[in-house]
Amino acid sequence: MPGLKIYAKDIEKFEGNKIEFFGWLHTKRILGNISFFVLRDKTGYIQATIKKEIFGDNYEKIINIREESVIRVYGKVQKKPKGGYEILAEEIEVLNQAEPLPIEIWNPEIKTKFINRIQYRFLDLRRPEIINIFKIRSSVVNYFREFLINNDFIELHTPKIVEMGAESGADVFEIKYYNKIAYLAQSPQLYKQMLMASGIDKYFEISPYWRAEKSHTTRHLSEFWSLDIEVAWIKDHYDIINIAEELIKYTIKKVKKENKEELEILNIDIKVPKDMPKITLLEAYKILESYGKKLDMYSDLDTEAEKILGEYFLKEYDEPIVFVINYPWKERPFYHMRLEEDLNWTKSFDALYNGIEILTGAQREHRYEILVKQIKEKGISIEPLKYYLEAFRYGMPPHGGFGLGIDRFVKQLLNIKDIREVVLWFRDPEHTTP
Repeated sequence: MPGLKIYAKDIEKFEGNKIEFFGWLHTKRILGNISFFVLRDKTGYIQATIKKEIFGDNYEKIINIREESVIRVYGKVQKKPKGGYEILAEEIEVLNQAEPLPIEIWNPEIKTKFINRIQYRFLDLRRPEIINIFKIRSSVVNYFREFLINNDFIELHTPKIVEMGAESGADVFEIKYYNKIAYLAQSPQLYKQMLMASGIDKYFEISPYWRAEKSHTTRHLSEFWSLDIEVAWIKDHYDIINIAEELIKYTIKKVKKENKEELEILNIDIKVPKDMPKITLLEAYKILESYGKKLDMYSDLDTEAEKILGEYFLKEYDEPIVFVINYPWKERPFYHMRLEEDLNWTKSFDALYNGIEILTGAQREHRYEILVKQIKEKGISIEPLKYYLEAFRYGMPPHGGFGLGIDRFVKQLLNIKDIREVVLWFRDPEHTTP
């Protein structure tokens, strides 16, 4: 698709022609009556040669343009004596003069505090090692979507202003909604289940959600992005696990194949999973106990337990991702289906990526009477859920799904320590700006 701007990577196509080039002044070398400006855009660099004999009295003004200023250069594209191309400048216009930078973005020996980098994120993103994180993040989302659409999923968008939270035990953000109180959605859970009664049997959504958990960790955010899917006509939760495994494999393979340039800049060699191990939580308890970590029966995995399991499967099986299956009923929300043979357990699962949970899913309870009983058992009022329960009274097929944290997935994929590095401007209990 033709655009307005000529990019640095395409300069050779214009050899012998006069062009306008727009970009940032990256560096400059002043050698008396001739100077060399290196201009930068998102695709690379191009040199502009500035001669005093062409610019006359304006030459001194031009060579004093500050680095990182946005400029327009007009001139002829020609080959450089030692290879590559340059623009022999005839006109230079400053479109926006840069002030002295408040943070260092090019000298790797000067470390800028993270919070200062976020304050000037637009400058931070000019660094290749930062912008390429977000190029890969963009690709990841595209590959998720590509896989799902190719497998006959339909992308839909559910409400983000709701009357109650969908996730039991998770805190919600309260907002004033005209003359009543409402909440920001924590997930699309109730709505995506209702869709399964409509005839739409393969749904997905990529969207932000909000949780008012006062967590200050390297893996929690108050505003986060999630990929959610829901599928009808399943036999059990293993059908959903298989979809999750294939989606993740597809995405990681695509990143490794299609994002080689970005991975090289980040100096990262990602590992493509072969056969993701699948263990029950009871089996996980035994592995943990062998490492000196004993958990009570029917307890959830804590952060340390997830880390141990991640290290175990990487060491013993050379696999970075493991599915842990059948979590206890007391730790799971009301809509999870329970095991028929032991109601203390659910048909649920988490995926751990290098020791951090990135995905949670389950087969849902689709039988109206049992679902109502489970809601009551959790001590939740039926009244605000009536709109949701209606969908289970007129033919609801067996179904299940999962939510995958996009921020966490990218963090683990690129082996980045802090989740705040993979979002543009993070939101946590202390930050609502910039």
